[in-house]
Amino acid sequence: MNCPLLRGLLAIALVTVAPAASAGGFSTTNVQLLQGFNYDDALGRFDDGRQTTLTINHFSTWEHGDSFFFTDLTRGRIDGEDETNAYVEWHPRLFLNGLLDQKEPAFGVIRNWGLAGEVNQGSDFYAYLGGLGFDFVAPPGWVLGLNLFYRYDKFADHQWQISPYWTVPFSLGPVPFLFTGFVDVNGTKDGVGDDAVEIWAQPELLVDVLALAGGPKGKLHAGVEWWLHRAYAFGETEATTTSAPQIMAQWTIF
Repeated sequence: MNCPLLRGLLAIALVTVAPAASAGGFSTTNVQLLQGFNYDDALGRFDDGRQTTLTINHFSTWEHGDSFFFTDLTRGRIDGEDETNAYVEWHPRLFLNGLLDQKEPAFGVIRNWGLAGEVNQGSDFYAYLGGLGFDFVAPPGWVLGLNLFYRYDKFADHQWQISPYWTVPFSLGPVPFLFTGFVDVNGTKDGVGDDAVEIWAQPELLVDVLALAGGPKGKLHAGVEWWLHRAYAFGETEATTTSAPQIMAQWTIF
């Protein structure tokens, strides 16, 4: 990865750590360090199956929508050489229920609904998505949502994508946990049957470490993430499935 790209990504990341400026807005930023194993994927076949990832996540809300941004900086060894890459995603949404002054949840279960977009950019990849986004009524502290997209990317155009996501805090005895993650399912007309479907999933199970020790809640988490990728068949490439466990630590800056 060239240095200008890295500097640009870091500049974007620094901008996103500023708190939400709008009145009543919510903003949070965290940094994750992950060590993954068993990486043997069409996107990266590492010599020892290991990949190290530094992730910066930022989420903020405003009066009529929200915005989620993250950047991954990854490193692993391919053919005996260190391979370093960068990847970014930005997910803005505009809630039409707020603009229409809708006070009650739609159909009793949809808390927010509106327009959703997504921009994906990597060292040798791009994807642009547009569609609809939904947040569902959930218990306090929970997040349950779904985005439905039209997708256009470097490898296949005229695709669809379904993206559910969740955050569920819970406790087992005195131990506070956080179960969070997403699943992206996208399809392409260029494949046949099941080989035309691609699946990404990154569920995380984390322990609130400081809260367990009697400290502040929601600041330091540690646990595991499971990186799952089923790549669809494309051209002469066969469909493949990769399952890579990762140990991780997450520090919430604010």
